[in-house]
Amino acid sequence: MAEHCATTRGAGNNRAFEDAANARISGELQEVESDLPEDIKDRALSVFRASISDKGTIQQAIEKVQKEALCEVETRFKGQRFKGFIKFDYDTNVITINVNKFGNGNAQFSVGMGVKKMVCPDPFMGKLSD
Repeated sequence: MAEHCATTRGAGNNRAFEDAANARISGELQEVESDLPEDIKDRALSVFRASISDKGTIQQAIEKVQKEALCEVETRFKGQRFKGFIKFDYDTNVITINVNKFGNGNAQFSVGMGVKKMVCPDPFMGKLSD
């Protein structure tokens, strides 16, 4: 049996990441930012929204977007280099999916997730503006 490297043993096994990926999004979609072609962006948005409305986890929604919408990048930009992203900004979460397609045909997806924390404003600054 192979021995694990003492330095990297357990890398990727992060409880906080697992908790964030297995959470469900609550709140409304605030903004979508993307540099993808318009039709791929629209497809990714509809797939992500459908997965969230079906009470899927964040991880399930991301996987669905990658399989059903962003796979189009591989065929459309065949033999070309392409980098793009789509960012979903909800009340409580921000999810960014990056696409990195290489000229040799390989494509790589990466994800960034964050949780928004509301901060109580300084009482001397007045009320929050919407």
